[in-house]
Amino acid sequence: MKIAIIYFSATKVTEIYSNIIEKELLKNHCSVSKINITSYSSRKKYIDIDYFDAFIFGFPVFADFAPSVINNWIPCLNGQNKKCSMFFTYGGRTASLSHYHTKKLLEKANFNVQLSAEFLGRHTFNVGGWKVLPDRPNKADFKVAEEFALISINKFRVKNNEKLILQRPYGYDLLLEVYLSKKSSKERKWTNPIRVTDECSMCLICENECPSQAIEALIGKSDPGKCIECMHCIYICPDQVLKIDERMKNTYFDYLNHWELTEEMMNKKQSKIII
Repeated sequence: MKIAIIYFSATKVTEIYSNIIEKELLKNHCSVSKINITSYSSRKKYIDIDYFDAFIFGFPVFADFAPSVINNWIPCLNGQNKKCSMFFTYGGRTASLSHYHTKKLLEKANFNVQLSAEFLGRHTFNVGGWKVLPDRPNKADFKVAEEFALISINKFRVKNNEKLILQRPYGYDLLLEVYLSKKSSKERKWTNPIRVTDECSMCLICENECPSQAIEALIGKSDPGKCIECMHCIYICPDQVLKIDERMKNTYFDYLNHWELTEEMMNKKQSKIII
C-alpha cells in the first residue's frame, strides 16, 4: 500500500509525529512518501493523487483551526474519493474545531476521511518566552501516534464506504465567522518576527521557507498583514538573529488566566484518537 504523509510543520512538532507515523507504516510493509508543505513554494508543487492508495494529513492548530494557508490549499486538491486520516498537533487549550473544519474541507476536496487524532506538543510561542508543554511530545504521545498509524492502515485496507462522523462543535459557526472576518494582523505589535542584529549571513532560508511569503530577508522584517505567527523563520534561522518582541513573554500568564488554565491542567492533557 502506497501512503502519502502530507504535513505542515513550522516548529518541527508535526514533523516529529510524521516521522513516528512513518516508522510504524514502514514496519507494516507500507510504501511511504512524506510531503512537507510548510513553505509557500512546496504547496505549488503537483501531488500525484493517482499514485497513492491513501493519505495521512498532519497540521498544527492555530487558534482553533488548521493554518489559514492550509485551509486555502486543501480546496485545490481532488482526492478522487480516496481514503485518508488526519492528525493535529497543539500546545494550546484545544484542537476540537480543527477536526470538524478540516474534515469538511477534505470531504469537499473529495477525500474519504476515516479517522482523526490530536497530539500534544510545545506551544509555538514558547520561542517568545512562553512555557506551554515544553517537554512534549513524550513517550506516551508517541505511543498514541503509533496506534493512530496502525488504525489508519487497517481502515485504509478495508473495502467499505464508512466515513468518520463528527458532531458540529458548539459555537462552531460563530467562531468560524470570527476566523474568516479576522481583523488585519497589522494591529499586532509583539508577534511578528524581526531581525535583531546585523550578524546575519543572508542565507535567505527564512524568506524562502516562509509559509505565507511574509518575511523579507533584506530588511529583516515580516509583513504583519501576511504573517500567520507560525514562527517558522525563527525556528529555522541558522544564525538565530530573528526574534519576537520581549514583551511577548509577559502575555503567558494572561493567556492562561484568560482561558482559565493552569500549567498543571495543561500537563495533564493527553494525545488521543478520534474514530
